[in-house]
Amino acid sequence: MEEMYEVLKFIEHGTACRRSLDCVQGVSLIRRMKEHPGMDRRGLLIWLREIARCVDQYHRSGSGQDYRYLNPYSIIVTEEDGLRLLDLEAPDNASVIKKMQTGAVRDHFVRPVYDLGISRNHEADLFAYGKIVQFMMACAEVRPALTGLEEMKLQRVIGRCTGESGKRYSDFGQVLKALPQIPEAVAAKPQGRKQSLKRIAGGVGLAIAACLCLCVMLGVEKKSLVKAEEEQVRIRELEQELLDVYDRLLKDETDPVEIREIKEKKTEIEKAP
Repeated sequence: MEEMYEVLKFIEHGTACRRSLDCVQGVSLIRRMKEHPGMDRRGLLIWLREIARCVDQYHRSGSGQDYRYLNPYSIIVTEEDGLRLLDLEAPDNASVIKKMQTGAVRDHFVRPVYDLGISRNHEADLFAYGKIVQFMMACAEVRPALTGLEEMKLQRVIGRCTGESGKRYSDFGQVLKALPQIPEAVAAKPQGRKQSLKRIAGGVGLAIAACLCLCVMLGVEKKSLVKAEEEQVRIRELEQELLDVYDRLLKDETDPVEIREIKEKKTEIEKAP
C-alpha cells in the first residue's frame, strides 16, 4: 500500500538549483524492489541516473553539504514511477528515518569513517550511491538483461564511488557523465512472458464467457441439467486459472496503471457469485 511522504523537490534555474518541499504518495525504493523486482533494462538505467541527478541537485541547491542518509529507504518511488529524496527534517518522516538508523542499514550504506562525520568531496554520498547501484543490480530482475558494456560501466561507477578501484569521483557531475546512456525507447513490442500471460488471460476470459453463454442457452432450451452443472464446474476451474495468471502478471508488472487494472480485474472475479 502506498503512503504519503514529505520529499524534496528541486527547481532548476539555468546553472542554479533551488530546493523546495513537496508531498507525494508512493513507496520506498527498498519496498518497491522487494515487491516488484521485475524491471526493463531502460527503466533500471533511468532510475540509476535519476538518483544521481537528485543527489547532485541536493548538493547544488544547498551549501554543498552531504545528504548523508542516502539509502533505499530515503528514496521514494512516486505513483508516476518518479524518484524523490525523503525530506529528513519532516516530522512525519520520523518512522522512516528511524529505520534508516538501524545497524543493518548503516553497516551497508555508511562507512564507519563517514558515520563519525569525517568526509570530504561528498565521499559519504558517493559511497552510499555506489552501494545503492550494487543493491539495485542485485535485486532487479532485468528483462532484457543489461549489455556487457553497460554492466562494465556500472561496475566502474561502483568502484569509483566506494573507493574500491582506488580512483574516486569528486562529485555527482562525474557520476552522471560515467553512467551508461539511456537506450532509446523501443516501439511497443510484445515482452515475451508478460505478453504470453496476457494472451492466456484473454483466452481464459473468452472461455469463461463461452461457458456462461452455453449455460444460459441450456437454461432457455431446458436441456440436460447435468450438462449445465458441468459447465458451472468448468467456469469455476477457468476462473481459478485466470486468478493464477493475474497473480503471475502482478509479480512481473512494474507499471502502476497496469498493476491497478490487473488488481481490479482480479477483484471482479473474486467477488463474482
